[in-house]
Amino acid sequence: MAKKNLLPPELKDHLNIIIITIDTLRADHLECYGYKGVKTPHINGLAAQGILFEQVISPVPLTLPAHCSIFTGTYPLYHGVRDNGSFYLNPDQLTLAEILKEKGYKTAAFIGAFVLDSRWGLDQGFDYYYDNFDLTKYKKISLDAVQRRGDEVLREACRWLETTGREKFMVWIHLYDPHTPYDPPEPYRSLYQGRPYGLYDGEIAYVDQLIGSFLNFLRKQNLLEKTLIVLTSDHGESLGEHKESAHGFFIYEAVIRVPLIIRLPGENSFRGKIIKTQVSSLDIMPTILDLIAVANPGSIQGKSLWPLLLGREKNDRPIYSETFYPRYHYGWSELQGVRQNNFKFIAAPRPELYDLSHDPGEKNNLFDQKKSLSRKMQKELNQLIKHFSSQKAEAARIQNIDQDSLLKLQTLGYIGSFHHLTRERPGPKRADPKDRIVLYNEIKLTQFLISEEKFEAAERKIRTILDQDPSVLEARYLLGYLLAKQKRYEEAIKEFQRALEVDPEYYEAIFGLAMAYKESNQLEAAIHGFKRLLDLDPKDTKPYIHLADIYQDMGKNELALEMIKAAVEIDPESRFLRNRLGAIYLALGKLDEAEREIRQALSQERSQPLLNAHFNLALLHEARGEMELAIEAYRKEQQTCPYNWRPDFNLGLLFFRRKDLVAAEKEFRSCLEKNDQYAPAYLFLAKIIMDKGENLIEAERLALKAFNLKPDLPTQIFGHFLLADIYHRLHQPEKANLHLQKARHLEALKSGAQAPSDSSKNRLNN
Repeated sequence: MAKKNLLPPELKDHLNIIIITIDTLRADHLECYGYKGVKTPHINGLAAQGILFEQVISPVPLTLPAHCSIFTGTYPLYHGVRDNGSFYLNPDQLTLAEILKEKGYKTAAFIGAFVLDSRWGLDQGFDYYYDNFDLTKYKKISLDAVQRRGDEVLREACRWLETTGREKFMVWIHLYDPHTPYDPPEPYRSLYQGRPYGLYDGEIAYVDQLIGSFLNFLRKQNLLEKTLIVLTSDHGESLGEHKESAHGFFIYEAVIRVPLIIRLPGENSFRGKIIKTQVSSLDIMPTILDLIAVANPGSIQGKSLWPLLLGREKNDRPIYSETFYPRYHYGWSELQGVRQNNFKFIAAPRPELYDLSHDPGEKNNLFDQKKSLSRKMQKELNQLIKHFSSQKAEAARIQNIDQDSLLKLQTLGYIGSFHHLTRERPGPKRADPKDRIVLYNEIKLTQFLISEEKFEAAERKIRTILDQDPSVLEARYLLGYLLAKQKRYEEAIKEFQRALEVDPEYYEAIFGLAMAYKESNQLEAAIHGFKRLLDLDPKDTKPYIHLADIYQDMGKNELALEMIKAAVEIDPESRFLRNRLGAIYLALGKLDEAEREIRQALSQERSQPLLNAHFNLALLHEARGEMELAIEAYRKEQQTCPYNWRPDFNLGLLFFRRKDLVAAEKEFRSCLEKNDQYAPAYLFLAKIIMDKGENLIEAERLALKAFNLKPDLPTQIFGHFLLADIYHRLHQPEKANLHLQKARHLEALKSGAQAPSDSSKNRLNN
């Protein structure tokens, strides 16, 4: 049978394509793959009407790299994306969407998790890429925790198909639900909770129901029998096998064997066909192109599956898998493997060989018993690496997440490094991940404890880890991060310095060190650190931004302006940088320039709010005396960024000046609910309570609380004057005189010091 006869005549030039990737779905947890623990009737139906591939191997057990392989048909060896968050698919990589768009297809992608956000380059060729994740609603997050449920993804996909589905289209739908944290909605939580792997299976059952609803939608829209449907996964999940709870650390079957179901429209002889020959996720793209008679570009490393389906090929070919996660994050060895003829070889400090036909759980390492086969497969692996590698892959390395996202992720609780990739350096052989899995689990627990602000437990845990393996730079970085988060800056500085003794170019440690210097007011040392970062990576905007902060604190606004302008040259599309530039113009009194930049930032806001943009617009209105417009802008900031405490404080000040003490008190209390570490808010709240004559003891408590927070000099002066007034009213003249003297002494030290209501540091925000 020729491929041209596989499609109904009317679809030969008008075949729609839908690719569904279900994140973190291991093949052996689907009913159609023989699993009995979960009901998946709708995926079963797809398999019954299509082709099911039993042995499908993902090249890498990480979301972004695996999807890059699916949509370029190439290994990470070639496209270069080898981890989440610190790599970017280079624009010169040719994607399936780009090819199909050139052939007249409308292309759209609907993404379920931030880890596949367009900023990492996988949007190439898509007319529409639904990825607008609102990071402001998260208090504490990790890179892979920012997600949306599958029903939201499919709702948006259906909306797009209703308007565009009459044209030839290619749609990619990414359903993230089976990924951690496992949190299936009802009734699936109740149905599966308490079973082995229950919540994970509950997520799979939920996704199956979503797919059933989506297929019904396609049927009602008269699209189902005009569309090729491909269902697969990026990688699996260990679920505790080999002591790995999730994925990314090893390349055992649990994480690299994925489902693949291809359903052709119309009646055909392939319905219900099962293919036992092993294939790769890389084969999806060339298979689609072959079906619609589009020539494969020379870069593709996968193979069309139609020769296999038509009986022209039968033998297994060697298929490659890898994970560099242990190396990039911990300095341990990477893992690279080859799978062929039901044997798998894994190159590691202690190599592994498994007979998958008799040992599918990979528990019996045959490396020492089958030396000849091991040598043969090691040679095969080396040849694969040499054949499929590309110098272009280096261009994807060490990409910086943009400042908009990095600041949101880090300030909202993200722990870990996006940037650091451990380089080759002299020293002992890299540790085998098998020997570090317990340590790795302890590090992951430590990260969780830090995110939950359980600092004492986290510190005990991380110090124990470093006692076991002092060379783990990620652990050393985490200890520095943890100490800095507790404002133990001198201790943090020492830990970052210890990390840099091992690797002087450890980017995140240099960054952490510079930040610790900055926060402890060692500004010259901080400047040196941030400039060192620019020496290592002139295209990173973060050092410029922190240098601008420092120069503003030093009263050098022109230098701050120079830094932000340099950052804008690197990333002119950044809303964050435009808003930051507007804030500095505002500090310089250049109101027209400030308004231009702030409004440009707001014009790009779309559905994702920009922190402090409306706030800075409010400051601009205040500077022009437009108080009602200022109030309106502050309210807009409160509405769009509800965790931002700054508009509450400034509204409190504005109402305080208007002598509307009821409204002012409400705003100051709201500010402190969001940030209980901001001393000026305590002082103004204390003053309102004192002026109302309600509870002078409470006013005293609030004022003293402000001093416990080690406020800056203007705030201290204001606080001492306030306490002098409170103690005078309490008829405690000695305390009143003491604080009055302290206030005047500090005023003498800093001539012209102002109350915090006029302090540019407290008023201008970026």
